[in-house]
Amino acid sequence: MRLLLLLSFFAGIGTTMSVAQSTPALSKIDSLKSLSITSSDSTLVDIYNQISWGYRNIDIDSSIHFAQQALWLSREMSYLNGINHSLNYLGIAYRNRSNYSKALELFFEALKSSEYSKDLQEISYTLINIGNIYIFQTNYQGAIDYFQRALENAKIINDGNIMAYCYLNIGRSLVGLEQYSKAEEYYRQAQELRTKMNDLEGMVISNVDMAELYIKTNLPDKALSLLTENLINVKRLNHTSTLSLSYINIARCHIMKNNTVKAKAFIQKSMTLNEAHGLKSNQSQALQLLSEISEKSNNYNQALNYFKLYVATKDSIFNEENTRKIESLHAQYQTEKAEVETKYLREQTRLNQVIIERQRAIITLAVVACLLFLTVAIIAFWSSNERKKLNAQIEDQKERAYKHNNDLIDINNEKNNLIRILSHDLRAPINNIKGLTEIHQSEHQEFGASENHTLNLIKSESDRILSMISKILNVEALSTTPKTANKERVNIVKVMNDTITSFNSTARAKNITIKGEISEKACIILGDDIHLHQVLENLVSNAVKFSNPDTTITLQLNVVGKSVQLSVQDQGPGLTEDDKNKIFKKFQTLSAKPTANEVSTGLGLSIVKKYVEQMNGKIWYESELGEGTKFTVQFELA
Repeated sequence: MRLLLLLSFFAGIGTTMSVAQSTPALSKIDSLKSLSITSSDSTLVDIYNQISWGYRNIDIDSSIHFAQQALWLSREMSYLNGINHSLNYLGIAYRNRSNYSKALELFFEALKSSEYSKDLQEISYTLINIGNIYIFQTNYQGAIDYFQRALENAKIINDGNIMAYCYLNIGRSLVGLEQYSKAEEYYRQAQELRTKMNDLEGMVISNVDMAELYIKTNLPDKALSLLTENLINVKRLNHTSTLSLSYINIARCHIMKNNTVKAKAFIQKSMTLNEAHGLKSNQSQALQLLSEISEKSNNYNQALNYFKLYVATKDSIFNEENTRKIESLHAQYQTEKAEVETKYLREQTRLNQVIIERQRAIITLAVVACLLFLTVAIIAFWSSNERKKLNAQIEDQKERAYKHNNDLIDINNEKNNLIRILSHDLRAPINNIKGLTEIHQSEHQEFGASENHTLNLIKSESDRILSMISKILNVEALSTTPKTANKERVNIVKVMNDTITSFNSTARAKNITIKGEISEKACIILGDDIHLHQVLENLVSNAVKFSNPDTTITLQLNVVGKSVQLSVQDQGPGLTEDDKNKIFKKFQTLSAKPTANEVSTGLGLSIVKKYVEQMNGKIWYESELGEGTKFTVQFELA
C-alpha cells in the first residue's frame, strides 16, 4: 500500500516540476523527497508536510498535493500532530490561491484539533493563519484580536519565530487601519527577530511589507530602493507569490514617479506569474494598476476594459457567497466552542454531585459511629443541601442565558437577511419600474399633461422608495464598517454651494428660499467628500421638508480659530423636549410632520451624526419651540 501511494504520489506531481532546481528551497525539497522513499508512518507524514511548506510560494498545486497526502496518512494512523500541520499547510496553499473560504474552513478545523491536543505552538500558528484571512477580508481589528492571542501564547512558550509572525501581521493590520507609525514599530520588531534568527525568508517577506508601508506614506524612492535590493533574495528563494507582489509594488513606485513605461513592464512580469500560478489576488492588483495607467494616458476605453477585468477578478475572490461562508464558519466555530464549554460545565456539575453524595455517606457513617458528632453532621448535611440548591439555580441560569444568546443570534441573522432582501431583491425591480416608465414616456411623445403627470408620479414614488432603502442600508453599513472615514482634502465651500444648487428646485416647489452666507474663498478640511455631501444634504433636506411655504433656510460658514463651523437654520416648528431626547437616534419619528406630506424614515440625523464623528467633527443644535432649529457642524481646518 505504501509503495502504491508513493508511485501515485510522484506521478501526480511530475508534470509540475518546471522551476529551476538550483535554488536553495528546491534543493531542500529534493532532499526531503529522497528521504520520503525510505521513510514510513509518522516520519513520512512529517516529511510530506515539510515538502508542502517548501512549495507554498513556489508551486501551489504541489503544495496542496503533498499536504493532502500527509493528511490522509495522518488520519489513517490517528497521528494528531500530523493532522494539525497538514490542515494548516493545506489551508495556506488554498489561501495563496485566493480561495479564502476553503482556507478558513481548514484553519478552523486545525484550530479545533490543536485545541483538543492543547498544543500552544500549533494553536498560535493557526490563530495567525485565521487572522491573515481577516486581513484579506479587510476586517483589520478582528485580525489583530487573533494575532494578539497568538502573541500571548508565543510569549508563554518563548517562541521567537511565532513572535516575529505576530509582529509582522499586526503591522499589516495597522497599515489597513492607516496607523502607519505604529505599523512601522511592529515591522521593526519583526525584522529584528528575523535578523537575530538569520531567517532569510522571513527578512525577505518583512522587507516587502516595509516597502508597502513606504508606498502608503508617499515615499516611492525609499520603497523602490528596498524592493530592488530585496528582489535578489526573492528570486533566490523562488517565491512566485512574493516575486509577483514585489513587481506590483515596484510598478506602483514608478507610477508615483510618473514613469508609466517602466511600470507597465513590471506589471506584465507580475501578470505572467499570476496567470501561471493562479495568484488571483495579485492579478486583481495588477489589473487595477493597468486601469489607472490607461486612465492617466487618456485611453479611457482601455482603462474601462482593465477595470472590468479587475472587478471580475476581485468579485471571484470576495463575492457575497464566500463572505457569508467565512462569517458562517466563524460563527460555527464560536458555537461549537460554546457547546464544548457547556458540556464541560455539565460534567463538572455531575462530578460535584458525586462529591456531594460521598459527603452524605461520610456524614451518615460519622453519625452511626459517634453520636457525639451528631450536631456537626446535621450542619454538614444542611450545608450540602444548600450547595445542591445553589448549583441547581446556577445551572438553570446558565441554561436560560445560553437560550437567550441563541435567540439573539437568530434575531440578528433575521435582521441581516432583511437587509440583504432590501439590497438585492427590492432595488432591482424598483429601478426597472422607473426605467420602464421613462422608456414608455419617451416612446409616447403624444401624451398630454395628465398622462405625463401620472408617469412622473410613478418615477417620483420610485425615487422615494429607493431613497428610503438607501438610508436603511447606510445605517446598517455604518454599524458594521470601521469607524474611520477616508482622509482627503475637501473644499467645504464647494460642498455647501453644490448642496444649495441641488436643493433649489425642491425648495422653489414649496416657495422656500435657500440663502447662503458663504465666503468665496476656499475653506479646506481633512475628511471624506462623499460623507460631507451626505451630511449637508440630509440637514438641508430636513429643513426643506419641515419648513412651511414662504420661509427662508440659511446656510452659514464661519471660521472660529483653527476650526470651521457650518450651520443650517430653518424657520420650522422647532423641537419639543421629547424630540431633543431622541433626535440623533435611529428610526425615531419627531412631533413635527413634513409640510408637504413628504416621507420621513427617521434615519437622516442618525446618519449625519455618525458621518460627522467618523470625520472627527462635532454636531449640535439650537432650537426653540415655534421659532425654528439651527444645526451646527464643526471640523478642524486642514
